[in-house]
Amino acid sequence: MNRTESEHTDKPKTPPMPTNTTPTNSQLTNAARDKPLKRYQIISSLIIGALGLIIIFETLIILEQRRVAAQVELQAQQAYGRFMKQGKTASITGGSNILLKNVQYCWSKETCIITDHLSATAIPLNSGNNVLFDDLKSFIVEVHNGMVRISPRTLQGMFNESVFNYPNSTLRDLTVNIQKAGQENRITLAGSLKYFLWIPFEMDTNLKVDQASNTLVISVFKLTVFGFIPATWLIELKPFNLEKLLTLPQNRYLTVHQNLMMVKPFGLFPPPRINGKMSNITVLPQMIQLSFTGKEPTMTDANSNYSILVQNGNTQFGSIRIMDPNVKVRDLNPKDAFRFSLLNYLNYLPLSQIKLGSDSSVSLAMPDNDSIPDIGKSILHPKNDLKPQQKSFPQKPSGWDRTKSKLKKWLHINN
Repeated sequence: MNRTESEHTDKPKTPPMPTNTTPTNSQLTNAARDKPLKRYQIISSLIIGALGLIIIFETLIILEQRRVAAQVELQAQQAYGRFMKQGKTASITGGSNILLKNVQYCWSKETCIITDHLSATAIPLNSGNNVLFDDLKSFIVEVHNGMVRISPRTLQGMFNESVFNYPNSTLRDLTVNIQKAGQENRITLAGSLKYFLWIPFEMDTNLKVDQASNTLVISVFKLTVFGFIPATWLIELKPFNLEKLLTLPQNRYLTVHQNLMMVKPFGLFPPPRINGKMSNITVLPQMIQLSFTGKEPTMTDANSNYSILVQNGNTQFGSIRIMDPNVKVRDLNPKDAFRFSLLNYLNYLPLSQIKLGSDSSVSLAMPDNDSIPDIGKSILHPKNDLKPQQKSFPQKPSGWDRTKSKLKKWLHINN
């Protein structure tokens, strides 16, 4: 080994410089800046996650609402379909044929119809096949041919008392009027509709008959609220359709589909129930005229001046039962329509002129219904009108008892 190599080999090694682990000022600044950044990233991640959960939750709610809305819409469509199928007439056999001419028939003073000519059949619902004219729920009246006129006042009473008279009704104080609109007459409905608060409205309508479903259809022609604000456009929006605004109870005689109101008009009347095939509706200046088309049964004396004819079948008036009747009733005061009601016709029989014909017919000239005030008290409830000192006197047979006895004797009829 030479000297140079020895010197190089024996030279002591220089120890390594120690590493400085103390952070510099720039490093401390960067670390201080990264801490809030990481905190913001964590908070942002939590917020984004929460928003995602909210979006998912809202999406589920919307999907559920759509599912429920679809079910409600399906149920509404099914209910609408069932409603449109109801009331269709069927072939009728049996019963007693009835012909009304120039008659105003009343269920009450406020509920009446007027007809110039109406042919119908009273169909018994009891097992004995007898038309019990004193039990108005025991038979139905199937209209064949003719027409009836209904006043706006009668329609208004039926809507307020029979249709919208229920708890939590969204419609109140409904009025029905006929107004002239150019060359046409329109039905105007007015009242108050509840949508958060009670909103007064007025609605001009069009009426038509849907013959396929035998339904009266009422459509909106013009709508105003608060007396002057046009709102026809509003109900064209689906959330504000009449179907959404009017809550109706389960009802077989009226329903609302979108902005159409469908009515089975005679289902709104009290008993006896009336049915028939409607053909047309006309709005007259003061009345609503409803027409029927169908095969009219053949009746004797159909062209006579009698107001009411009752023929065929088995009938019972009071306690008198008549087989194959031929009952003819004329107006004792024929200056106007003959006012008649099955509710209290027995009260007027003692005041009627009765004639028994050789053809086993019974002809009556009867006063108008309600032509004599409070007549029912003295005949149906004689005890209510007797003073205490009068009760000891022997009671003579009433006019109805004498009439009934005479009819029984002549017709050879047992009770």
